[in-house]
Amino acid sequence: MAPKPTKLPSGSWNTKVRLPDGSRRSITDPLKRVVEQKARDLEATFARGSSVVVDGKLTVGDWAAKWFAARRVAPNTAAKNDSHWRIHIKPRWASWPLAQIDRLDVQAWVNDMADAGLGAPTISAAYNLLSKMLADAVLSNKLHASPCVEVTLPRIVKPAERWLTRHEYDRIQLALANRTLQVPRTDRTEPDPLAPMWQAFVGLGCFSGLRPGELAGLDVEHIDFDRGLVRVEQVNTRYGMRDGGKTESASRLVPFPPEVGDLLWRWAGDRATGPLFTAPEGGRVEDRNFARRVWDPALREAGVAPGKPYLMRHTCASWLVQAGVPDREIQKILGHSSARLISVYAHLSPDAHESVRAAWASDPGAATHALHTPGKQESPSPGGLGL
Repeated sequence: MAPKPTKLPSGSWNTKVRLPDGSRRSITDPLKRVVEQKARDLEATFARGSSVVVDGKLTVGDWAAKWFAARRVAPNTAAKNDSHWRIHIKPRWASWPLAQIDRLDVQAWVNDMADAGLGAPTISAAYNLLSKMLADAVLSNKLHASPCVEVTLPRIVKPAERWLTRHEYDRIQLALANRTLQVPRTDRTEPDPLAPMWQAFVGLGCFSGLRPGELAGLDVEHIDFDRGLVRVEQVNTRYGMRDGGKTESASRLVPFPPEVGDLLWRWAGDRATGPLFTAPEGGRVEDRNFARRVWDPALREAGVAPGKPYLMRHTCASWLVQAGVPDREIQKILGHSSARLISVYAHLSPDAHESVRAAWASDPGAATHALHTPGKQESPSPGGLGL
């Protein structure tokens, strides 16, 4: 039964009805009785659907085979899903009849994965895949309701976001410029002939915010040297080239400064076509190989703390925020459908906390004076406001 409607700040009434697949549907209306009636009608619809007779012998494995065959997802997503199915879901659930799984069974599975030492992101990914699979079984009348409801997952603790300072960036560029390679079957080293390319790759990454796969997907003709623009149209993945980006906003024009233009011209100014960045063995740069062979050694040589190549993208975001570029413009440059990444660096904005500082400037002692005036409540902290 839906919970009783609650009044919103807007004056309307709201309640939420749990759907058979475990999700909730929100119902809002200015009239309380309308909300109650809509909730009753919706629950009655689900109650009538519960008369559907499901196949008690249909196993999770049987349903998964049909479900995976009908899905249309990107190759990298399909590969991740296949891995989670084979390693984490199939061994536990393949032989279980769909109709015999309840919420506590799912919770026990999640707990067992945590006890086995699996990381929170892996557990969440496996659980979410099973949840989607069973939710679709409900929609296909193979299951009355999904057992993936109110299951407690381990909390994912994300590391603090970081970025490169300008000094760190310069040291990395110096390390790349002086990059050497071991001569086979000798103890000698020689300058890396691709050093200018790696400098251009990192420079464009840090100043444009392109994802590593977007950098690797660039062709020479995507660079407009006259206007200082790069056109993002394709992404190189471990499963091959993919047109466009992760979202509609990912295909875009992105500016780069003259110093990056100089790096790009040194590397590709004499070419008109072909991949902009190429791997030593031929073909395009591959993210994992770049990280292992080039990026990680450059950070060590530069004395910079380890970090994934995505650090270049976060560096671009932080630099633009610090320069006072509007959030909307940064969002367009990064190709984001939301301002989530930008919000991480909001505290770096030149006008961050401006209202607080203005309040201090208007009467810097007013707050502390009020706290220590006789008859006023003292601050529980030893240092007043701690300012």
